[in-house]
Amino acid sequence: MKSAVFFASICLLLAAGGLSSVCVSAADDGWTPLFNGKNFDGWYTYLRSSGKNHDPNGVFKIENGMIHILDIPADKVEAGYLATTQEFSNVRIHVEYKWGVKRFSEGKRDSGLLYLAVGPDRVYPRSLECQIEETDTGDLWLVDGASVTAFLISPALPMYDDDMQTGTRVSSLPGESSRVLKSGDFEDRAGWNTVEVILEGDRAKQVVNGRIVNTAWDIKQPDPQNPSHMIPLKSGRILLEAEGAEIWFRDVKIKSLAPGAKP
Repeated sequence: MKSAVFFASICLLLAAGGLSSVCVSAADDGWTPLFNGKNFDGWYTYLRSSGKNHDPNGVFKIENGMIHILDIPADKVEAGYLATTQEFSNVRIHVEYKWGVKRFSEGKRDSGLLYLAVGPDRVYPRSLECQIEETDTGDLWLVDGASVTAFLISPALPMYDDDMQTGTRVSSLPGESSRVLKSGDFEDRAGWNTVEVILEGDRAKQVVNGRIVNTAWDIKQPDPQNPSHMIPLKSGRILLEAEGAEIWFRDVKIKSLAPGAKP
């Protein structure tokens, strides 16, 4: 995400798990693959100019059992995402990513893991985003009217501190985005990274390489029937972005969170 109407550094709070209604079969360890390494069953593509399930330039590819995004010439680049056809709630989302060598702007290499995505498909649908961007992986973006309560960290405190108990409301306007800064930089720019999102009802935690970097709760969205009224946002699609750079994804999976589970 490139524009922000609000930003804040925040710290984290661990919590217990919730219920799940994921309609897929899980492995013995509780993890369920979302990507089978062979095709995009259970997913669809969306691109700014060509819409849903039309990818004439090969923005999204499968190579060696992994998802390869934006391995294309600069004049063919367009923004979009790979999205699950199913909505998910009360799950732990796990993805691993590595940067490619191609970048399509002078800025940082940029992508993203979006979750709780609802409503019509567009380049930035209503959702929350765990930012994947050089030096910014783990930032929380609230997109198109989504709002949360988050912990704040005083600028005078260390970048990673989970002792603060002060929450503040952070909102985005319809069609715009708001940013909550991560609590520390734990990304490996040269190798593989693990990003996880723990969804428990109307709460979310973002984890980068084993460190919780963002926590939000009381997640809400404008009521589609009455936009002036906010309602809980607890379920939505999962998206992998095509945005500003070549990127690889692998080991995309989820784990259902049972009552009383310890994420």
